[in-house]
Amino acid sequence: MGLFSRFKKSTPTTDDDVRTDDELADDDELETQDAAAEADDREDDDADVDDAESGDDDAESDDDLDDEEALLEKSAPFDRSEKGPFDISEEYPEHDRLDLGALRVPVVDGMQVRLDTDDDSQRVLAVTLVHDGGGIQLQAFATPRSEGLWNTVRRQLAESVTKQGGESTELHTSLGKELAIEVPAKTESGRPGKRAMRFAGIDGPRWFVRAVFSGKAVTDDGVRAELSALFRGVVVDRGDEAMAPRELIALTAPQVDQDETEEKDEDELNPFERGPEITEIR
Repeated sequence: MGLFSRFKKSTPTTDDDVRTDDELADDDELETQDAAAEADDREDDDADVDDAESGDDDAESDDDLDDEEALLEKSAPFDRSEKGPFDISEEYPEHDRLDLGALRVPVVDGMQVRLDTDDDSQRVLAVTLVHDGGGIQLQAFATPRSEGLWNTVRRQLAESVTKQGGESTELHTSLGKELAIEVPAKTESGRPGKRAMRFAGIDGPRWFVRAVFSGKAVTDDGVRAELSALFRGVVVDRGDEAMAPRELIALTAPQVDQDETEEKDEDELNPFERGPEITEIR
């Protein structure tokens, strides 16, 4: 197993603002030759318009309801319970795993484990596994037993990327639905470029785990496959305490020697700094 490193970060925020605008059509007035007939016609027309608008509102309401229900559906590979990520209550294969409390992550030779902590609370917000030049950051969140988060989070991520002037593409992989993104960034020389990442998410029983691939895990299929396998081998222990939906499940730092914790190899990949995923625009 590799060395531990800590990176202090502020608690991440998400843009949850979603606005929809309903457009209403104006009805044309009917002309008649007789004033009395015109009044009657208008009364009948108003009734028809009310019925039509009521029908349109019902249809829109049904569509909105269907869309909302679709967003709340759980999103996960069909074989999640057999191939992971696993819930602590499920059967899972034996593997060398590092116990971080809510997440038990597989470890392999040469892998680096990095913990991201909050500046103020010192809570461990995420764990990043770095292997063969690629990284995968994992975070766990609480969800209701019958609802998922990934469909909603994925849409919000895509909207946020668009607002930043970036591009996003939804992909269907062995992890389910992923989101490949490119956002504007600057190269080390200060020139404009793009930063590429891939987001994956899996809903489980009362939990949701989000993964962010970076470095060679974005461009190298072999590296990404290795890190995806580690993701599938994770065991989630959400706990029995009541938690609000979307609440981040803090991780627990393992007990290691202080010297090992503070040691850092300058040549190692830091997925949160500019790296090979940034390409210069000429």
